[in-house]
This record gives sequence, C-alpha cells and structure tokens, in this order.
Amino acid sequence: MNEKTSGLFRAVASFVDGQDNPISGAAWTARLRDRDCLLDGLLGEVALDASGKATFMFNVADIKSLDSPGERQPDLYFTLYHMGREMFRSEVLEDVDFESLDPVSGEASQITRAFGPYQVKLFR
Repeated sequence: MNEKTSGLFRAVASFVDGQDNPISGAAWTARLRDRDCLLDGLLGEVALDASGKATFMFNVADIKSLDSPGERQPDLYFTLYHMGREMFRSEVLEDVDFESLDPVSGEASQITRAFGPYQVKLFR
C-alpha cells in the first residue's frame, strides 16, 4: 500500500441483458474473485442493486495469499449467479491497479474502479 491510499478499494460491476436492461432482483448475486496460481481468492459476494450493479469493498490484505504473498495488483474476474447457478463469468482483468496516483495532484485516483457493463445471455 502506498501512503496515499487507505488500502480499502471498491470495485463496481454492472450487468445487463441482451437488450441492455439492468439485471436485478433478489435471485441475482455477483462474486468478485482474484485469480491466483493455486486457488482463486474470493473478495466478496453481493446482491445486484436495482440498476444491475454489484459494489464490492475489499482491503489490500484480501488480495494477498500463500501463492501470491506480495501481490499488489489483483487479477480480477466477476461471476454472476441466478439462484446459486453460475450464469456468467467475465474475462480475467490482469494486474488491476487501485493504487495509481494522479500525476498532477499526487493523490490516489483509482481506489474506485468501474467494470462493465457485462452483457449476460439470459435463459428462456
């Protein structure tokens, strides 16, 4: 962690159907994972809000594991579930940098990152 960040980061993913309508409802949940060599780390599981967004908060310590003890930039991916059944898995976003600093102000500029919208093919 650099001294300009608290070590807390937020990832917001949005999910839409084939007509670009937000996916929402109590039956939908999303998970954020960090891909690692041996075992992928679960960074959070949340319900989708009415606008089809999943907001995850996690600490930099959450991305460190036995197979990646010095990791600072996680390899993230999202999975979307309907009633516990996996319906979508995003591509892996490698080396996501939440700690980059603004070149002008020197302040942390990426502690919140938005991903998507991910278009999900829904079942009929």
